[in-house]
Amino acid sequence: GIYRIMAEEGVGSDAVSAGEIYTANAAGFDVGRMVFHGNNKTDADIEYAISLGIGRFVVDGDEELEAINEIAGKKGIKQKIQIRITPGIDPHTHKSISTGKVDSKFGNAIATGQAESITKKALLLPNIELMGFHCHIGSQIFEIEPFVQAAEILMRFIADMKAKTGFSAK
Repeated sequence: GIYRIMAEEGVGSDAVSAGEIYTANAAGFDVGRMVFHGNNKTDADIEYAISLGIGRFVVDGDEELEAINEIAGKKGIKQKIQIRITPGIDPHTHKSISTGKVDSKFGNAIATGQAESITKKALLLPNIELMGFHCHIGSQIFEIEPFVQAAEILMRFIADMKAKTGFSAK
């Protein structure tokens, strides 16, 4: 029911599973207005989302990027993506819901060079259209400072990528 309301209101949504995408599509929600998120997408999930016309993927790593590129190529499309960036900060929340540290299993760390590497790779892949970057530092954060830190780090990274590659987020 909520997806029908969202469709009527013309809002976008994110999804973390093929089941969510299925539910949204079955309710008449335009999955082109949806972002497919999550670090455990299977190739079958990726193929399903692309076949329905998913708006964007938030990419957590090289394997996922390569799978999206390959599947999009087989379908003859250029798939829009965002790259999940890990800013390397401690958001001062419980460790199980903290996702912004350098050693997080989510995203691509700036400090290790992983974020730059995957950005450059995405720009070279023929079936990928890099739209920008995504950052999520954790949940249940009750201070503003970690968000300010993350924004400042991400803006420096974006400026650095523009200087090195010419890329500007779309």
